[in-house]
Amino acid sequence: MNNDINLWKGSDGSCIPTNKSEAQDIVPYAISLTPKQQQHIINAFTMEAYDMAAEFAWKKAMTKLKETISTLGMKFIGELLNREDIDEYSTVDTSLTDYSTINLAEQLGVIGSTAALKLKQSNELITHFFSSTSDEELDKLSAMSIVKSSIQYVLSENNISIALEFSNFRKRLLGESLKLNDFQIEQVINSPVFYLKTVLTILTSAIRSEQGAKLENSLSNLNLILPNIWDKIAENDKWNVGTTYRDVTAAGNTVASVGVKNALLKVKGFDYVPENLRSITFQKAAKSVIDSHFAFNNFYNEPAVVRRLSDLGSIIPSPALLDCFQAYLVVYLGNRYGFSHVAAEIAEKKLSEISHDRWLYFFKRGIQNDVIILNKFQSQIGLEKLKNFLIENNLSYFKEMPKLNQDLYNEILKNNHDKVKRIAEKMLSKIKPS
Repeated sequence: MNNDINLWKGSDGSCIPTNKSEAQDIVPYAISLTPKQQQHIINAFTMEAYDMAAEFAWKKAMTKLKETISTLGMKFIGELLNREDIDEYSTVDTSLTDYSTINLAEQLGVIGSTAALKLKQSNELITHFFSSTSDEELDKLSAMSIVKSSIQYVLSENNISIALEFSNFRKRLLGESLKLNDFQIEQVINSPVFYLKTVLTILTSAIRSEQGAKLENSLSNLNLILPNIWDKIAENDKWNVGTTYRDVTAAGNTVASVGVKNALLKVKGFDYVPENLRSITFQKAAKSVIDSHFAFNNFYNEPAVVRRLSDLGSIIPSPALLDCFQAYLVVYLGNRYGFSHVAAEIAEKKLSEISHDRWLYFFKRGIQNDVIILNKFQSQIGLEKLKNFLIENNLSYFKEMPKLNQDLYNEILKNNHDKVKRIAEKMLSKIKPS
């Protein structure tokens, strides 16, 4: 079975010829903009107002992506992001950052993996140059990169939408009790972790909120799929299933509780049922750190949100452990433009308080599915800092991990940038297709 399934096949936009490098040649491809809006970008380049051109094109692209994503319903978006503050009354503009918008667009098949990569690079450029702490002006080359990506991957299409096959499959998950020999079920079972997360989120979201036939079908399909993917899914996705059982049981939803319980029994998954609600508080605080890291003025805003996370205490609930690892590490490692010294100092202190067995758990069972941290490694960001941290905190002796995890860990300790990059690339390719 080919792992490159087509259920979520997103567009990688229009092909702009490589010999097109000037605004007047590239901007006409933005067919979703009016002629007046296109001319606004061209005029900005003519006046050397590069920041104006980049900001205008970027905002138009992000608005279009957000509007497309919102067609699935804001409550479902909140489930995908594990954010209880987002419900059907939330607005997409205030709920989604640009970074989370790009992630969701890729996850839902609105854009392809190449488009997501290029747009994330543009997001990093624009957040850096538009930050109040930046001492550089946006140059023409960087501005053109942002404008070209915005046009090629979003604005070059009149109508972009959730991948049709994904939309249809989502309806089937809630509308039918599927069978193991169903072609789309076979596709899902053999798909990368990146897609399995979305399928589980669709099912657990429906189990929490639906009634009647949709609830029955969701429970049936969870019991069908979960035993076939349990060994493949990420730790956080296992906690999501366990948390769903806790929530529906607490809500007195007997039908949902029995159905999820049966699914967990099939995979011996009750170790992933949280005992209390502390984990939600930690997860929300960790999410705020990630949002701040990829938003404007990140170096200025990170200290406050990292401090809020650290003030919750040193005993991190198990369901929130990988979220907190990710939050502290992104701040500690920084980005290609540096790091917030105040925030990094707080993060380093909290990371040093995490026990050795939990660090082993991170490298053994968490790192291979952490897209954000793997992308840091792929870009060779903060590797020497991490190597020194592991050695200084007596965390340099872990053995008998899965081969790729062990190889990555060993090369980090050697500060071997090239090998770490290649291993991170390989791990990322296993999470989602290129």
